[in-house]
Formats: sequence, structure tokens, C-alpha cells
Amino acid sequence: MNTDSTTEIEILRPDFPRGHFRAALFDFDGTLSLIRRNWQGVMIPMMVDILAETGTDESREQLEEHVEEFVMRLNGKQTIYQMIQLAEEVTNRGATAREPLDYKNQYHDLLWQQVEGRIAGLETGQYTRDEMTVPEAHRLLDRLQAAGIELFLASGTDEKYVVDEVRHLGLDKYFGERVYGALDDYKKFSKAMIVQKIIADMA
Repeated sequence: MNTDSTTEIEILRPDFPRGHFRAALFDFDGTLSLIRRNWQGVMIPMMVDILAETGTDESREQLEEHVEEFVMRLNGKQTIYQMIQLAEEVTNRGATAREPLDYKNQYHDLLWQQVEGRIAGLETGQYTRDEMTVPEAHRLLDRLQAAGIELFLASGTDEKYVVDEVRHLGLDKYFGERVYGALDDYKKFSKAMIVQKIIADMA
């Protein structure tokens, strides 16, 4: 184990072979972008409210604990998978579930109440790009790009939002058209599919 004294980054495998990498794949929310920070604080209460309406005997605290477990377990996948789980939870409590896509749209409407102000703030100058980007993200991407590494981005957030937010943060100069996000037809997108595409394209 080693520590880079200039950045305080802990290197767990200093003996691991480095170099000769051709591509790097990044997640977006929480990895590069802070625009959607506190999404859990929107999704979890929404789901708890929906489950409480089923007439379950569970307390709100019990529901919060249960919802947090599956929301975080499915974190990193497309949002629709969390909503599919929510629909199953509603059904399991004897109520009639809505379509997962309906739940997803409800969540996006709630989250947008926070996100819209942050994007508007970026446009007006109220917020700087650095304030809405994970610290040192631009520096890292600069170094990878300078090393000739092709950069890709894949997010569980809907692609139309990801592309727009990448542009607002000035990250499009690193990724170009190599930005991928969730689709309404969720079976046509996964991060595993993107990895396979990168491997195939670089073979």
C-alpha cells in the first residue's frame, strides 16, 4: 500500500502493471457530475410514500430501511430497475402497481425540481462548472486525454439528460459522441453492452 503525497490518493496495488491502456469508461452521476447530487433524498422518500399507501402494517422507518437497501443495491444500473423493484414491492403488499416507467417519470419530475435550478445556475453563472463537478475531475480527464486514452461515459440516467449535463459541465470536449445513457427501451442499453462495444471497436 502506498500514498501519493500530493493528492492523498491511497494506492492499494502499487505493484499492479500500469500503462498501455487504450480506453477508460466513466460513470457520470457522483463520479464526474454533482448536478444530480442527493438523488437518493428524492427517490427513497417517494418510494416510501408509495409503499405506505398500500396499507402495509410496516412503519415508515421499516419502509425507509427496506427501500434504501434495494435502491442502493441497484445503484449504478438504469433507474428503471429501481422502479421495477418498486412495482414488485407494491404488488407484494397486495396493491395494484403502476407501470415502472410511470414511477420513473414521477421520480424524474421530483428530481427535476432540484436539477433544473442547478442547470439554470450554470447557464447564468450563479454556479461554476467546478462547483457542479467532482473535485479534480477535469484534471484527471485532461491527463488521460493527453496520454492518448479514448474516454467513454455510460450512465444509468436517461441519455438525453446525460448529454445535456455533460455539455453544461464542459465535459463534452473529452467524450465527444462517446456518451451513453439509459433508454425507455431499457433492454437496449446496459453498461456491459457498452464495454462489449468498446472491446469490439478496438479489437
